Amino acid sequence: MQKIKLPVSVDPVRAAQKGLELEGRIPKELMSRLADSTISVQSDIDTVFSFDIDKQKLRIFHGKASVVVELICQRCNEPMLYQCEAEFTYCPVHNQEQENNLPGAYESIYYDENGEVNLHQVVEDELILTLPQIAKHAIADCQQSEFELTFGEIDEEEQRPNPFDALAQLKRK
Repeated sequence: MQKIKLPVSVDPVRAAQKGLELEGRIPKELMSRLADSTISVQSDIDTVFSFDIDKQKLRIFHGKASVVVELICQRCNEPMLYQCEAEFTYCPVHNQEQENNLPGAYESIYYDENGEVNLHQVVEDELILTLPQIAKHAIADCQQSEFELTFGEIDEEEQRPNPFDALAQLKRK
């Protein structure tokens, strides 16, 4: 399948009826929130979407997205590259009632006023969720690894008597 520029929004009902599969790229310039969360986004975002109807007749879509971003290592304060990989499954809904009746395997997403779903926003949200809370190099790759220290040793806890043993003995009588 040839990689194309991914459309911004898609009608998920029609796409599911056709069994549409999209493989494309989203220009990194369109991912402003992802760019604000990182130092930089290294390339365009590779995406794959497949629309389907499940056994319960729900219109769903699966997706994958990947991109390399640059983050600051919290150990050494130097830039590092991080591979963001997101995989997701959504079921478009119109209202809260439909959302409450969804199986747990699907994440809900609301249609816009035109009955479409914004794919760029979905991809950006999912990639932001995959960013680490604390970005760190692997210890072997980090410049501060020589300063990786442990302070003291943890002693094993000494066995103390269980305060409820007295109650257990009373119960046996």
